Amino acid sequence: METNTAKKDKKETSTSRVWKFVKEEHKFENWLLFVLALILLVLSLYILISAASDNNSFADEYFDISQSGWGIFDASWKIIVIASVIIALSAGSMVYSLWPVFVPSFKELKFVTWTDKKTLFLNSVTVLVFIAFLTALFYALDFGLVPLFNLIFGE
Repeated sequence: METNTAKKDKKETSTSRVWKFVKEEHKFENWLLFVLALILLVLSLYILISAASDNNSFADEYFDISQSGWGIFDASWKIIVIASVIIALSAGSMVYSLWPVFVPSFKELKFVTWTDKKTLFLNSVTVLVFIAFLTALFYALDFGLVPLFNLIFGE
């Protein structure tokens, strides 16, 4: 006959195994959740477009759920609210499924040494001046080569 502590230990062991499985990272399941959430997001966007528009579009033809006969879909505002909730849930599921990808990045950000304001300002100005130079160069080349090409090709 098992004692209470043995039953408790057995229960804790089985619970800890389940909790350990839940806490593990399962890459396949995360990507599957991401793909399913993306599909659900697209479908709910089509339903939202169908409910919000009055014209005959692709969404109206294939995703008009107001004709389903269910009482919850009898008004456009109900469909819009339900589709919006589904969009929010699918977006949250996408973030949840991609979260393990970003967790190591957050840990690495603790080791980053950031530059001071003066260096950041000088580097930003350098980049902007270089972009302005390239813009002027391409504009000058375009301004000079277009008449040449018109002359050669007879336009």
